Amino acid sequence: MSATRTSGPSDGGLDLSPYLNPDQVEAATHGEGPQLVLAGAGSGKTRVITYRIAWLVEAKGVDPYEITAVTFTNKAASEMRDRVEELLGLYPLPTFVGTFHRWALVALRTYGERVGLSRDFAILDSDDQMKLVKEALKLEGLSEKAFRPRTVLSTISGAKNKLMGPDAYEAQADDYFSRKVATLYRRYQGLLQKASGVDFDDMISLGVRLLREEDDVRDRLRRRARFLLVDEFQDTNQAQLTLIRLLAGEGGNLTAVGDEDQGIYRWRGAELENILRFENSFPNATVRKLERNYRSTQNILDAAGGLIENNEGRRGKTLWTDRGEGPKVELYKAADEGDEARWVVNSLTSLRRDGRRLSEMAVLVRTNAQTRALEEELLRQEVPYVLVGGTRFYQRAEIKDLIAYLRVLRNPRDEMSLLRILNQPPRGIGKTTRDQLLRQAADEGRLVWDVLYHKELGEFSSRAANALAAFRDLIVDLQQAAEELPLPALLDELLEKTGYADLYDKDDSEAQARLENIQEFLSAAQEMSEAVDGSPAGGVHPASDDELTAFLDHVSLVADLDGWETEGGVSVMTLHSAKGLEFPVVFVTGLEDGLLPHFNAQGAREDVEEERRLLYVGMTRAEENLYLSCCRRRRIAGRYQDQLESPFLAELPADLLEVSQSASLFNDPRTSSVYSFFGKDKPKLGKRVGFGEKVAQQIAEETAAEIRRGTRVRHPSLGEGSVLDVEGAGDMEKYVVFFDQGGKRKLLARYANLEVL
Repeated sequence: MSATRTSGPSDGGLDLSPYLNPDQVEAATHGEGPQLVLAGAGSGKTRVITYRIAWLVEAKGVDPYEITAVTFTNKAASEMRDRVEELLGLYPLPTFVGTFHRWALVALRTYGERVGLSRDFAILDSDDQMKLVKEALKLEGLSEKAFRPRTVLSTISGAKNKLMGPDAYEAQADDYFSRKVATLYRRYQGLLQKASGVDFDDMISLGVRLLREEDDVRDRLRRRARFLLVDEFQDTNQAQLTLIRLLAGEGGNLTAVGDEDQGIYRWRGAELENILRFENSFPNATVRKLERNYRSTQNILDAAGGLIENNEGRRGKTLWTDRGEGPKVELYKAADEGDEARWVVNSLTSLRRDGRRLSEMAVLVRTNAQTRALEEELLRQEVPYVLVGGTRFYQRAEIKDLIAYLRVLRNPRDEMSLLRILNQPPRGIGKTTRDQLLRQAADEGRLVWDVLYHKELGEFSSRAANALAAFRDLIVDLQQAAEELPLPALLDELLEKTGYADLYDKDDSEAQARLENIQEFLSAAQEMSEAVDGSPAGGVHPASDDELTAFLDHVSLVADLDGWETEGGVSVMTLHSAKGLEFPVVFVTGLEDGLLPHFNAQGAREDVEEERRLLYVGMTRAEENLYLSCCRRRRIAGRYQDQLESPFLAELPADLLEVSQSASLFNDPRTSSVYSFFGKDKPKLGKRVGFGEKVAQQIAEETAAEIRRGTRVRHPSLGEGSVLDVEGAGDMEKYVVFFDQGGKRKLLARYANLEVL
């Protein structure tokens, strides 16, 4: 390391002041014992970690083999290793620098036999885990509909993150669902053991077992971690915290670096309490703050600071910079998502004309579904973009499935589309039946649809023949519907008859994302219907050849253009994907109640505070220019809904905002307030927007009897069940119900229509 040597005894004779600010120097040259470094956004935390490793080696004479640095991603670990190697000139670096799972893997490959593992144990990926859960369900005689494999796996993972084995989980199970999951957990672990495998959660828990139960192993591993550094400490879960405590030992030389204001992975098991109560786990720890920001202008920092100070769950920091005040934060109030997208893209092109490179700009959204309107406007104005950490809207699997259905309705001899949807959603047409169908079509020189439509299907088994006939009849029925219904209503009918509507009740994040994407696809269809009809109401005519063809042509054009240019384009990504990144110009869109904070996150204080942290992370990605936007109304599943502004907007310092709005809103009485389209009065919610005819349920003013945990209830379509929990309050009150035949569901109280038994 090309640092300046001095004679100062306190730092071992190595002067870091040319490379670090005074607060960073203190953190990097910390002596013995634990320390917590609260590193604000853009404060150079990675620089502190790398220079601390270098300082320990060069100034303190620590053997690099006795230093362990742990972080959360392979990319971050690789970058950290490269920096330290460059500083020290050691290639390869003997220091362990890697993720928690990499550390556990090395330990278990060496000492795994001590905890019952063979040396050649397999690491199961998510697909392998799902197969084992499904096998466990079969062995226990439980249906996948009532106990969704993804929910079961998520519950098991949550238990493992808390170091709860099957017995411990069963001991705290207090309802039918939890007791059954305990049985499945035990069965799942047995199947894992039989396969000589471990999952990622096991790797951490088995690492903890090694440290707890094997004294000689613990001593060896501690020698390798005589100085332990942990990055992104706010993202640790209970199992990882326990591992750190055991590895560091009492009074160990732990340096934990993190920022409670950037903790956005609570939904993934991270426990913010680990950083908020650090001294409880590591008594006599030194706590330091890095508050000098090297990224953003002061106005951006003050706006973000004004937001995050509303969180109770924080230790507190005040970020400052010497980069100057910079421009104010711009807030645009759009009429709808199309107007919002045009404003974003027009602003991007204006900045581009002023000399900004597209690669210096990013557009952030809360949900993947929001990218559809943005992507279409970017393509319309020929602005290159890169969708970071996700799949472009029209390339997402569920959207491609729906497009394939529409193409088959338009032309059932579209073989590629027909084969895509033949068993999607699953309807009992497996690979054997599909192959037989293809062989028969080839032998007869006919198209697959002709075989399905004109033959009796007697060559197939009765079960396969029935499944194929049901699919054929479904397509014929939907073709008839296409002649009678407008395009949006046709899609409603398609979703209902194919079974895609079943996705909407699922209580997991992946299903929720699919739901939002499909709702956005319905909005795209409604826009096309209105364009063809020529009126805002639109869609009153059947889905004629012209309308359906126009929509499919539009979709095909957008999909084909998706890859026309990606290098050097504007970055479009979710707020979660943006963590750790920075851009000179950042747009954060969709600042509306229900989007940010997200509908599913409203209610409990902890949920709302995590959403506030998510917006804080987005705002602090900006270096020079920050733009925010919201919509007065937004299409949800093809139908416009009035939107309330995000309550977070009212928490931003008004003197730091430059507010503008769509020209169409100037005479709208609902825009009289700077912070709310509706002033002080929240609009009364009328009918729920849903799918097909299911849009007319009125909000129940109050339930016939109070519903609480343990109440037995009956739902019109889901049947009888037990209430597991009641979340939120008022309009956002939700019931978590385990239905005897339908499994665990989360229902909005005002729409639930539950009968108390």
